[in-house]
Amino acid sequence: MALTRRSFIMGVPALAGAAISCSAGQSERLGAGRDAVLFSSHSSKPGSKSILVCMPETRQTSEVWRGLSDELAQEFELIAIRTEGDDVSATIARGMDRYRPAGLVLMNNPTVDGYRRLQAQATNSAFPPAVIVMSSFLEGRPAHLRGATGISYEVPLITVVTNLRKLIATPIDRIGVVHRTSLAGFVARQTALAQREQTAVIREEVSQTPNASEIKRALRRLKQRCDAIWVLNDDRLLTPRLLADGWLHGLNEPPWVPTIVGAASLVSPSQSFGTFAVLPDHTALGAQAANLMLDIADNDWVLPSSGAAQLPLSTTTTVDLTQVKERFALRPSALAQVDKVLER
Repeated sequence: MALTRRSFIMGVPALAGAAISCSAGQSERLGAGRDAVLFSSHSSKPGSKSILVCMPETRQTSEVWRGLSDELAQEFELIAIRTEGDDVSATIARGMDRYRPAGLVLMNNPTVDGYRRLQAQATNSAFPPAVIVMSSFLEGRPAHLRGATGISYEVPLITVVTNLRKLIATPIDRIGVVHRTSLAGFVARQTALAQREQTAVIREEVSQTPNASEIKRALRRLKQRCDAIWVLNDDRLLTPRLLADGWLHGLNEPPWVPTIVGAASLVSPSQSFGTFAVLPDHTALGAQAANLMLDIADNDWVLPSSGAAQLPLSTTTTVDLTQVKERFALRPSALAQVDKVLER
C-alpha cells in the first residue's frame, strides 16, 4: 500500500520516534513499567560494574543495543532506560541514582541535550564517562559535555558522493546544501575535505528558524547550479511542516537532481525525497561504541587523552530505484553495490 505524505513524514525516526520492540542477544525485555527500563543484560562475572544505556525506543536504537550487548554483556551489567518526552534529564538522573553506573551510553540528540542539562544543573557533581551515538554533528570532543566522547552519525560527504558516483551515470561534481548559520562550520569542514577530491560544495544559508518558502527558494537556486543536493540531519530543517511544504515541493520541481540523505527512512518510492542514503550500520555502531567503552574501562574509567569522536566503521546504502529510473541514468551493475534497493 502506498504511503501518504503524512505517513511518510511520521515514519522519519528523527522526527516521529516510532517505538518498535526488539529483543537483543542475551538481553531481557522488561517493559516501561519498571522505572522506564527497556532491556537488561546480566553479567555472569561477580561484582561486575554497570553501564547505563539511555535511549529512545526505536528499531534503530534497538539495533545499536544489540551490538552493545553482544560485546559487553559478558563483562558488565547493562541497563537500557527509555529517554523520551519532556523529562529526559530527570529520567537519566533517576537511572544514575539507582544503578550507579561506571559508564553511560547516550543515544540521539534529545538524550544528549537532556544529559547536558543535567550536568549544567549539577556543576559540582562527578559524572561517569559517556559514549555518544546516533547524535547529529558530533565532531572532535563534545565541548558541551564533561567526560564524553562518541561516534559521529554523519558519514563524510566525500564518502557518500563517491558511492553515489558508482550509481548515477551523469557527472556528480557540484553538491548543493541548505544549512542554517549555526552549521556553517560543519559544512565548511566537509567542503574542505570534498575539495581534495575535486568536488565543489555550493551552499545556501537560511535563517535559524526558516519557513517553507525559504527552503523552496534555496532549493530552486541550488538546483540551477549543482549536480546533487545534500540534506543535513538537522532537526530544525526537517520538521514535519518543512518536509511537507518546503522540501517535498522544492525537490520534486524540475530540474531534478539526486538527493543525498542521512536517514534511510527519508528514502521512499512513494514520496520522491531522498534518492540515496548512506548511514552507519546500527548493529556495527553498537559494537564500535562497546569497544570505546572497553577502552575507557581499561583506562580505569577515564577518557583517553584525545577523546575525539570517531567516524563510523561500517555503513549501509539505500536507493530509491523508482526515482532513479524515472529521473536519472544508472551505471551498469550499479545496484550490485547497494545494500537496500526500494522500488514501488
